Amino acid sequence: MITLFFLVCSSSSKAQQLQTDKDLYFTGKEIHTVLFFTEGWEFSLPVLQLGSSQHLVCKFDHLSREARNYHYTIAQCDAEWNPSRLATSEYMEGFQENSVNDYAFSINTTIPFVNYRIILPNDQVKILLSGNYLLKVWEDGNKENPVMIRPFYVTETLAELTGEVQKASFEGYNGPSQQIAFAVNYQKLNVTDPLNEIRTVVMQNGRRDNLLFITKPTFIRQNQLLYEGKNSLFKGGNEFRNFNAKNLQTNGMGIRAIEYQDPWYHLFLEKDLSARTEIYSSRGDLNGNFLVKNDRVSDSDLESDYVYVHFTLQPPDLVTNDLIYVFGALTDWKCLPANQMIYQPDTKLYEATLLLKQGFYDYQYALVDTEKKSVDVTFLEGSHVETENDYHLFVYYRGFSSRYDRLIGYRVINSVKR
Repeated sequence: MITLFFLVCSSSSKAQQLQTDKDLYFTGKEIHTVLFFTEGWEFSLPVLQLGSSQHLVCKFDHLSREARNYHYTIAQCDAEWNPSRLATSEYMEGFQENSVNDYAFSINTTIPFVNYRIILPNDQVKILLSGNYLLKVWEDGNKENPVMIRPFYVTETLAELTGEVQKASFEGYNGPSQQIAFAVNYQKLNVTDPLNEIRTVVMQNGRRDNLLFITKPTFIRQNQLLYEGKNSLFKGGNEFRNFNAKNLQTNGMGIRAIEYQDPWYHLFLEKDLSARTEIYSSRGDLNGNFLVKNDRVSDSDLESDYVYVHFTLQPPDLVTNDLIYVFGALTDWKCLPANQMIYQPDTKLYEATLLLKQGFYDYQYALVDTEKKSVDVTFLEGSHVETENDYHLFVYYRGFSSRYDRLIGYRVINSVKR
């Protein structure tokens, strides 16, 4: 058998702030602690294997003593999160709009809330096709003004993915950067033009602000696409800072003081320093995620209290007009006014206060360029090639006669674990 192997001259990738990003993650002011994951692993992305017995779980709180009349729907999107051209009946069976009937009230918390839960698929919603999807939740008849939007993925196992995370080897990128080398085997599909029919996306730790949309492979050989080199480069970053608020009766890791200031709890973290010049030090983290947990109760979803968490950062001796934010899954990986740090001239510290549910949290400090609007966590956190990161690989396929983008493969590659 003759194996064809040739170099693709015009490989390309781009870090995309996809045009619907502002609409992919939306959380209303009264909605808190949104968790969306594959059942059985709370730190996973919400990825569902088509036709399997898997379920996705979406949980969120509304800070109130009374239940609200919420409804939800799902909508398919293409690989770049534009609305699908398919009719709803083509990608799902069941009711297009459904009530959120699974909810329960908080128990013995200083801030009352109602915890809601949506399971997908269910008796009312059956998903028929793979691809990108949005879950939209709204109150009463106000469908045009959702209180929450979250992306999720439905995948087929038609592409075999293999790969590894390597130290960047290209001049100008070597040092603290990581490159992802991977291969896509598509022999289960009848692909006639892989250059135009197959596209891949690489995401670091669930972040969307710096994901890579790779339109061309580096090499092609029979039934296989190879991706390597500077088209799949990420800054290694640093391990996440974290704090343990699972028990409000004692100071957990990273906590300086816990005070009850009637009627709420206030949690003061240890003062943070810039880590940009520190040498790499391995430490356990959740790669930017968080876990809702109260060690003293049996149902953490309902009995974990809300606390005001106070962050303080002593900045490096550098002058910058850029803005600083608390960053991670606790802020939906976004930089918004609610998680912006404010400089206090009297203490010469940056400070921010977030209302968070009890648990274990990862976080970092991000710098946002006020002109380019780009997010940089390495300025204050540093960057190291040794840093442990998860890289999520997505492979999309659209044949010439197809009307939607199929998600034919998904895999997580860790930079440390083989």
